[in-house]
Amino acid sequence: MTTTEEQNLAIARVFIEQFLGKGDMTVAVDVLDENVQAITGLKPDGAIDGREAYKQVFSAFFDAFPPIPGSEMMIEDMFAADDRVVVRFRSVQKHAKEFFGVTATNRDITFIETHVMRLREGKIVENVVSATNLEFEMLMAPVLTPLILR
Repeated sequence: MTTTEEQNLAIARVFIEQFLGKGDMTVAVDVLDENVQAITGLKPDGAIDGREAYKQVFSAFFDAFPPIPGSEMMIEDMFAADDRVVVRFRSVQKHAKEFFGVTATNRDITFIETHVMRLREGKIVENVVSATNLEFEMLMAPVLTPLILR
């Protein structure tokens, strides 16, 4: 089955708005390939390998950094070319629980991310995340730096 760029955009939108934006793990089976690979700072020691691992890693993040009530994730750019979809979005989330050993600060953190996804047969098989999340990076630096620069 070959999907069109329009179909790929729709799949990526569900992933961004529902999975990332609302923490709805039930959509994972619809949008993520079983063997999806993700490159993200949420797993600094290597790629996330597989849908179940992605759900686990992102669930922990979403639990610690829930969206601020009344604040919606805003997609700023979204486009497709062949089997790729690129999405840039902005969200504001509260550091409500411990994450990577960093105690909750209850600060509102702005996340600005670009996700470059590759899709095959209606599923995301690869997601490479690039972020301008300075507040998050500085907050996590004491614990993440040793994991990254070992």
